[in-house]
Amino acid sequence: MKLLLTFAMMIPLLFPFVTKSSGNNPRPDGPARSYEFVYSGTMMYPFTYYEVKRDETGAVRIAYLEKHGHDVLVIPGPEDIFDRIDEAVAKYKLHRLKNSYWPRMQVLDGDGWHAYIHFRENGISSGGSNAWPPEKLYAGISAINGYIQSVIDASSEADILFRQDYKDYYR
Repeated sequence: MKLLLTFAMMIPLLFPFVTKSSGNNPRPDGPARSYEFVYSGTMMYPFTYYEVKRDETGAVRIAYLEKHGHDVLVIPGPEDIFDRIDEAVAKYKLHRLKNSYWPRMQVLDGDGWHAYIHFRENGISSGGSNAWPPEKLYAGISAINGYIQSVIDASSEADILFRQDYKDYYR
């Protein structure tokens, strides 16, 4: 009995990265209207920042941080980008993402992330502190981010519409 009790007490030490989660997201109620992903550490500026939305004229815009810099760059986005986001949401069932993820043990430093996908009247909101969703769900976020990054990689300096400091842009 004492051995069993000792083993039970050691489980959190042996498996410290087991993730806890909470909160649910609704199924999408129409096509995506915007997407945002931020991955950051304890520094002032995120490691990764993507935002896809339509501007006041209805044109698709992609805002992003380049190479861990502090300037947000904005470029035109392809008209079908929301179709691609919707495909990933459906394929990977991203509405199954939980609202938040965290480790079972206390971590005083590390990284955090969040992803928001807004639809007609609802949205998917998920994030974590030193913890990530299950691999199959995170593959959906990675697929969206990979597509956005491919558009960014295919753009040139001439495509940049404007730059703005992240602190001012993200308010």
